[in-house]
Amino acid sequence: MKKLLEDNKSLWNPFVYIAGEKALLLGLGIITLSAFIGYLNNSWLDGILDLHYGPAAPFYWHLGMGLINWLSVLVILAPLAYVLTDTRIRFVDLAGTMALARFPMFIAVLTGFFKAPVRVSQDVLYKYLAIGEPVNVTIFDYILTLVLVTVMILMIVWQVALLFNAYKLCANLKGSRAGISFTAGFIAAYILSKVLITWLSKIIVF
Repeated sequence: MKKLLEDNKSLWNPFVYIAGEKALLLGLGIITLSAFIGYLNNSWLDGILDLHYGPAAPFYWHLGMGLINWLSVLVILAPLAYVLTDTRIRFVDLAGTMALARFPMFIAVLTGFFKAPVRVSQDVLYKYLAIGEPVNVTIFDYILTLVLVTVMILMIVWQVALLFNAYKLCANLKGSRAGISFTAGFIAAYILSKVLITWLSKIIVF
């Protein structure tokens, strides 16, 4: 753990130091904690790359979205890893590192405690699309919204980088083989997560 904290490169690839059961437990803890924060501030992680402010929903729904996002990546990338690599892969390493790679979204979901983006969104809808009612918005709201959106984008980029490094390391893949297979698999996983969450949101009564 000391080496993990001291190595600057571990920001992008902590899986050299932590994987397997430990990464899985930490990752599932992060997914659960992210779901709880989302439950408190109504932030929906409704897709691998997505964070939206939504209506109040039970904790189990937020936890379900988090698990769907993780499992969507796992069920797509794990078979690719097994097919493309010539080395032995431990499934628990793939599962653990990909769960731990969700950590940036825990930071992103904390931005939901700030309500400036909601006010700015309502202001834009009213001014430019004549939707809703007038909202009292300050310049500070717009500045804070810009900062928060920047943070969310950075966290999403960080998450993708972590997922790629987890996949590449666990599957022992390099170069274009790693890049092309990850890109194709990730796009498929994102679509799967959106389809499942959208479908379930229509049949589950909150």
